[in-house]
Amino acid sequence: MPTARSGFGRAASFGVPLVVLVALLLLENFAIAKYFPRLERLPADVSRAYLQREIGRIAASAPQTIFLGDSVVWGYRVSAGETAVSILASRGCACRNLALRAGSPPNDYAIVQLLLAAGARPKTVVLEIDQKSFNPSDNDYARLLPGISLLASPLFSTADRRLLSPPVKGKGIMQRLDRALSSMWLLYAMRADIRGTYFPGPEEVPVTHPTADMYLGTYDLTPLNEQNVGIHFLTKTVDRLRGAGIPVVAFMTPTNHELLHDYIDSDAYRANASFLRKLLENRGVRVIDLDAAFPSRLFFDNTHLRPAGHQLLAEKLASVLSATQESFHRIRTARPSSVPQQPLRPSRSPTSSRKSRSH
Repeated sequence: MPTARSGFGRAASFGVPLVVLVALLLLENFAIAKYFPRLERLPADVSRAYLQREIGRIAASAPQTIFLGDSVVWGYRVSAGETAVSILASRGCACRNLALRAGSPPNDYAIVQLLLAAGARPKTVVLEIDQKSFNPSDNDYARLLPGISLLASPLFSTADRRLLSPPVKGKGIMQRLDRALSSMWLLYAMRADIRGTYFPGPEEVPVTHPTADMYLGTYDLTPLNEQNVGIHFLTKTVDRLRGAGIPVVAFMTPTNHELLHDYIDSDAYRANASFLRKLLENRGVRVIDLDAAFPSRLFFDNTHLRPAGHQLLAEKLASVLSATQESFHRIRTARPSSVPQQPLRPSRSPTSSRKSRSH
């Protein structure tokens, strides 16, 4: 006949392992939260958990200069320390690189919404303006990255959500299980960030001798207008920032015109560039036109810069950022930095095409 003592023993046999499991889970969560490094750029497949942590840290810090863009600013085929943003940071800029390897205007808008919702007030926001991101055939034209979608979708209006490509979602019990595990288990929630940081997969085989035909269709030369999803979210991004009293600097992505001459050296391409400049300048944005400012030898391919190209990009941006922040200081409404920053110091050293796999 079972006794109270035997019942207690059975309960203990289940309860003790459960307590140990919960304790280990809490300890693991604490260790990851405390010791997983703050990376110089966002992971290629950034998770909701890592992005939320990064946004929170920016909001808790003195105002910084935030860079948004695609794989050019992110630093495709160069190390995080070789990017223009890291170079600027090494010269005294309080900079954070929030560009995405698969960036686009909708993702830029999502990050801005997250920053402002968290109470962050950047010193300046720098936007990369890449014509190919406005191409409706681009894979990322109207797509939020999964980690960003999970975090930022509630901050989008219903009308804006309708413009986006539906995110890939799990179904039924598996989707609920994934959400439950992510909320309780940080190792699971940040598995992509941890894998990419400590166990990176093999790099894509680089194109050593790119040819123009490889980028056939990358640039849609149809005249840009407000119906374009990228234009819509670019406009909303700038209006949101300017409405919050945050200065915005934009630069046209350096592009390898020698390689792409047959496709982009045309009146249609120049007309779209002019449309983008006027759109931004009419909203009080300082625009730097670097589209044709870099020689071909500084590129890996159509737009991705070699380390020397990132050095030159940092050089081009440094003096403009200093001047913009100085002139805006008298009228900005955001809180001033409580931590004095060193001034940026420029270095003294001297239509449509197939989408590149690197985006």
